[in-house]
Amino acid sequence: MSYRKSFKIQVAREASQPEYEGLEHVIAEKYKMRVSTVLRWKEAYQEFGENGLGRSDRRNYKKRSAREIELEKENAELKEEIAILKKAAAFLADLRRE
Repeated sequence: MSYRKSFKIQVAREASQPEYEGLEHVIAEKYKMRVSTVLRWKEAYQEFGENGLGRSDRRNYKKRSAREIELEKENAELKEEIAILKKAAAFLADLRRE
């Protein structure tokens, strides 16, 4: 089965969330797919960012310099951290209102 890159990114991001560590089977059930697929996409996403989830992207990705790869990976990690911090800030703001 062929999946769109945007769907792969969605699943990989979700599987990469700390609260789903070791619970990839839950995500696989949710999207009615194999656990091995979720794990493969998660690994590719964590290693290469969004560029690891497209067929042609992976081929072109190999042509990039090691520094570009490192920066893109760091960028993806920082985006994840920002998302987590935003959720935490919203949660803490709600606690203060109570």
